[in-house]
Amino acid sequence: MDDRKSMPASPESERAVLGCILKEEKWIEQAMEYLPISDAFYNKDNRHVWESMLELYREKKPITVITVHEKCKDNYRGHDIPDALYVSDLTEETPSSALACQYAETVWKRYIQREVAKSAYRMYNLSFDDFEEVATHLENHSKLVEELKMMHPSHKKSIDEITEQAVKEIKAGANIVPFGVKVLNDHLVGMTRGEITIIGGRPGHGKTTLMINILRGLIHQGMKVMLFNREMTNTEMIRKLIVLESEPLLYSRVRRIGNEGFVPNGEIELMDKAKENIDIIYKNLHMYDDIRDIDSCLREIIREKPDVVIDDYIQLVETQNMKERRFEVKKILDDYKWLAKKEKFAAILVSQLNREIEKRPDPRPRMSDLAESGNIEQIAETILFLFYGYNFNPDRYNSTEIELITGKARYGTIASIQAGFYGDKCRFYTSPHVASHDETKHKVPRQ
Repeated sequence: MDDRKSMPASPESERAVLGCILKEEKWIEQAMEYLPISDAFYNKDNRHVWESMLELYREKKPITVITVHEKCKDNYRGHDIPDALYVSDLTEETPSSALACQYAETVWKRYIQREVAKSAYRMYNLSFDDFEEVATHLENHSKLVEELKMMHPSHKKSIDEITEQAVKEIKAGANIVPFGVKVLNDHLVGMTRGEITIIGGRPGHGKTTLMINILRGLIHQGMKVMLFNREMTNTEMIRKLIVLESEPLLYSRVRRIGNEGFVPNGEIELMDKAKENIDIIYKNLHMYDDIRDIDSCLREIIREKPDVVIDDYIQLVETQNMKERRFEVKKILDDYKWLAKKEKFAAILVSQLNREIEKRPDPRPRMSDLAESGNIEQIAETILFLFYGYNFNPDRYNSTEIELITGKARYGTIASIQAGFYGDKCRFYTSPHVASHDETKHKVPRQ
């Protein structure tokens, strides 16, 4: 074998798998699915420890540092015995036992790479020999590839497992996540874990305000929420939440606190009180305004295990090695979709609409206004547009009137919903009339 390149191996992952099992014995069964043969371990000491663990498991004996070391002494005489310190150190080097399957999968992948490399090298040498011998090895190589495919852990589940899990989730209502905003819950019921909801609109049409109202509803339901702020800073988002959680505060006045010439009218005291409430109520909210690329987002999601992920907004997400924007959007949607299914969270992705909408006689949003609408429509469970007519024609539309248009609702109603909107309170209402009443109540003289 040409030794100019070292054989693929990950000693760190090998030690991590063993350390996970020493920390929590239950992980050996999952690791065995990924590592059906001992040769998957490239390092001799690691292989001996693994084989000793397997024997202890089959003998129904506890797997500890001491029992593993003693088993190694029984099985491997001479100088091939991993000493007690080596076995003990395995637990100290393992960052998290919950990642046992990921470590095991890495070990298995490196084993596959080694086997393919060895077989390919033999095939290269045989290519200079008689064709019959080459043909024979080619057939053996093909069998090896098929065997390696079959040895990869299966994702197959029996129908009774799937049915039992489905019925359990249906009874508990665990698969549905209510929006927490009445006007949405009445028409769309809620979001489904593993699915994506798209909120689309032009700038200034209330996308972020609706998103914050949904966020508030989720938090008050006890949900764990992750929010990726791309257009807005975390500080500005908290400012909006303070207004939303405080009845008397107005966003326009909170924005002016600290500015020269502004005379507070109790805003500072109200803000401090709202801050104390937010510290308690929003402990399950994780916000990020410094993560730009999709891969970093996905790593944070895997680490935190949220119920709902909100991304505001997807046109500002960066991807690697993508030259065309349409491919970037597709990758972002695909990555969110598959991770949502795997981690069982619901995702809300805010999307900007094309500015061509503003040139039409009827500027109400439609599916074609979404960037890469084909990809989005195919993947999303729900697509919700916002239309704030007051921005287009103040003479025709009321300032407290906003329209929610469902472009797609897999499990809900396709409809145009008239809702109330009061931007200075960062709030949505069940009707424009209720919003107008609240606006009148909170009007303050201009300074």
